[in-house]
Amino acid sequence: MSPRDRQAKAGAAAGAALTLGLTAAGIVLHLADGRTPGNPDLMAWWPMSATAACSYGLMGAWLAGARPRLVIGWLLLAIGLLQTISFAGPQYAVHALAVGHPLPGAEAALWVGNWTWRTGFALIALVLPLLLPDGRLLGRGWRPAMWLAAAGVLAASVDAARTGYTVDAPSLIGTYLRNPVGVDLLPQWLELAVNAVPAAALAFALVCLWLRWSGGGLAQRQQLKWIGLGFAATVVLFGLGFPLGPVVTAAAMLPLPLGCLVAAMRYGLWDVDVVVSRSLRYTLLLLCALVGYTALVDVLSGLLGRSTGAPLVAVAVVALAGRPLEGLLRGRVNRLVHGQSEDPYAVLAGIARRLDAARDADVVGAELLPEMTRTVASTMRLPYVAIELADGERVAHGSPVAETERLPLRYGGADVGTMLVGHRADGLSRAERRLLASLAASAGVAVHTVALTRDLVRSRQQLVTAREEERRRLYRELHDGFGPLLAAAALQAETARDLIGEDRAAATRLLDKVVPRLRGAVDDVRGIVHGLRPPALDDLGLPSAVRELAGRFAGARLRVDVDIAEPLEQAPAAVEVAAYRMVAEALTNTTRHAGAATARVELRREADDLRVVVEDDGRGMPPSLVPGMGVASMRARARELGGDLTIGAGTGGAGTRVEARLPLRTHGEIELTEEVPA
Repeated sequence: MSPRDRQAKAGAAAGAALTLGLTAAGIVLHLADGRTPGNPDLMAWWPMSATAACSYGLMGAWLAGARPRLVIGWLLLAIGLLQTISFAGPQYAVHALAVGHPLPGAEAALWVGNWTWRTGFALIALVLPLLLPDGRLLGRGWRPAMWLAAAGVLAASVDAARTGYTVDAPSLIGTYLRNPVGVDLLPQWLELAVNAVPAAALAFALVCLWLRWSGGGLAQRQQLKWIGLGFAATVVLFGLGFPLGPVVTAAAMLPLPLGCLVAAMRYGLWDVDVVVSRSLRYTLLLLCALVGYTALVDVLSGLLGRSTGAPLVAVAVVALAGRPLEGLLRGRVNRLVHGQSEDPYAVLAGIARRLDAARDADVVGAELLPEMTRTVASTMRLPYVAIELADGERVAHGSPVAETERLPLRYGGADVGTMLVGHRADGLSRAERRLLASLAASAGVAVHTVALTRDLVRSRQQLVTAREEERRRLYRELHDGFGPLLAAAALQAETARDLIGEDRAAATRLLDKVVPRLRGAVDDVRGIVHGLRPPALDDLGLPSAVRELAGRFAGARLRVDVDIAEPLEQAPAAVEVAAYRMVAEALTNTTRHAGAATARVELRREADDLRVVVEDDGRGMPPSLVPGMGVASMRARARELGGDLTIGAGTGGAGTRVEARLPLRTHGEIELTEEVPA
């Protein structure tokens, strides 16, 4: 928690304590003053102010502590404090009459309390509708409406501040408590303005609520439904309170805070449903503990006597029942608030644990990732959540929005995907961002598992495809090339055999044609064999074959040095072919593109790997160069064997260095079948 948030929470707690303290002091003074002049008439409506102070003030303090950056909480807390002052201030002045001598600040307390109640009600009617439900104006164009609302609050406050006390409290006639700025009559135009400005501001407030309702989504409409019901009930009860009495006007101070509470609990208003559920759960747990303790003490004391340790037994019973009771209340309260037995953070934490534990890529890709996006979107009330894999596949829930945040999914320091999160209108809290970062870390491991499996499937497909293509090439070479050639040669040889006794010259001519064709066939077979595996590897071994290969590239313009740390144990056939082909491709690129004077080839065994290095002192690779088929072929050969290939600048930053790591031992093998996994 940041220092600013801690200060905000402390301020909210101080506001709640001040509200409760002044309200309690006002109630005590009211009961003590009894029939003191001014108490029956001036304080006749005190239940309304006291109830408004507690309902709005405590609701605002709780919301300001839970969401310090949300202006709605501070506004509700301010309304509660104003109502507290409008109750405690006049009551203090009445108490001064009761004690029979002036008390410090009594006259000022009465004057301030006489108009702050109107200020609080004006904030409820004129300002609050412009900011509900998310604490922001509907748009920049509504700033003049907020200025008009502020003017309306000021006009209502000034009108109340100038009104004399004797209008509502005749018992104050003849006392020293007088309005220091009392003005009985105002010019007609000013009276009209004082009434017209709040009326116009109220009209704009109602229009704003209607526009939010008509233009909002389903969740916002549900929130505004309860807020609108709270406003309507407040107005109706407040109007009925004048003929029916103070108790009804006091009841009018409850519907709007309760409507906001229902909207927060059931429809995610202000994103405090988790705070609501936990607060409600622990409050009920404390209440049950107190009631249970009191009831057990009374029952045990009646049965066994008060000196038998009944309180200790009650404490033990309550302690033992506390854990099961907390679990029962958690499920009930979470169903009430969230519609499910676990709170959203617990649900998301469960998804993260399942992602961490998952090893089956099919389950992760087909079930867990879609479930994660769906759960994150619904639990955190996000319009759009998507997981984008490195291969371009996207698992999404919701509809894309303009403002989207991208969270990288990483594994082993490398990006393996992206989590896309569409912002709500009220933004994301710090706790929500931490939770999303934790989910992204778990999702990175899962996405990496999916990517590895899919790479394996693609590799198997490519290997099977390459094998079948090679079989097809060999089939064509043998069937279309060598088959007809050998068949023709056999036919000509038979003809020559038949002619050798009758026409030796003709037989000789036929054989002269057959022999070159057979020799050409032998050369073609050697070419095919060389394409499958360089003969030099079998004839000379890998070190000598590389030296012979380097000698073929060396010339007047290029010197090739070979450094082989012998003896090299015989490597697997696939590793030997890959190393040989990589050296050949790298030297080919050096000859064609580098303009180098010297090149160096190095083969060295390191643990269970074969290191192959080809380095030159040429012009190097330009940053904008797009690697060609040769580089792609070298990289593919390394990956097929479980190794890697790096290409960069040479020693000292000059030239080009190609380095490959080829494992000499494999810990398993892939069985290639005729069927390619889907």
